[in-house]
Amino acid sequence: MTKRAWLVLLLLFSCTAAVLLLWKTEPVEMHSLTSTNQLDSLITLTFREFQLPPERVRMHTVEIDSLFSRNIYSARVPADFSKTSFHYHLHQELWPYGARTVGRVEFPDRNLRIHVLFNNKVHRSVFLYSDRELE
Repeated sequence: MTKRAWLVLLLLFSCTAAVLLLWKTEPVEMHSLTSTNQLDSLITLTFREFQLPPERVRMHTVEIDSLFSRNIYSARVPADFSKTSFHYHLHQELWPYGARTVGRVEFPDRNLRIHVLFNNKVHRSVFLYSDRELE
């Protein structure tokens, strides 16, 4: 068999596999966000899933104006804690509700700031600070 025949056969197999995956895969079920308290619940759930004890997580509210306030979560985590995995998992939890996350790493400490956006407005923030004493 020539190289061209192998390529055609491989391409045919790849296309068939892609069609089968698209046909069998269920779409992600989208949920509606009824209140911003659901964001707090999903953030707290993510903290629990990453086994961060509540005494290391602090939450305070910042009043933006008379109608809007934002909750900011600050957490001290060990230096070897995977902040990127936390950010990815939080994003996966919030995405079906139409919310998205934007993260920024601050060097040299590698602290991570995650902002939760809904309708292009920051509603919640999560700050993860490395603490070398928690090794």
